[in-house]
Amino acid sequence: MPTTTLADTAAAYIKEHRIERQSQAIANDERVTLTIIQNRWADANSKPLAGIDSAPETVMKAIETSASGHRLFSRIRDGKVVVYGLRR
Repeated sequence: MPTTTLADTAAAYIKEHRIERQSQAIANDERVTLTIIQNRWADANSKPLAGIDSAPETVMKAIETSASGHRLFSRIRDGKVVVYGLRR
């Protein structure tokens, strides 16, 4: 079974929840959402779960530094908040 990247999991989560959220983006201050994404990826890839203290940074780093993250997301800074928009 091929390993799913964390950026792929983030993109899938955003697509699944776009109706509820009225957005196709996540922000670095959405700690709960980022933790959910991290732990979905961890479950799917038999990795340890992460807590709210470390999971958000792991997801943001994966989006910012991976090839799939660059392919799937754009990055916009709004003051201290960084928004990762899903590319269409």
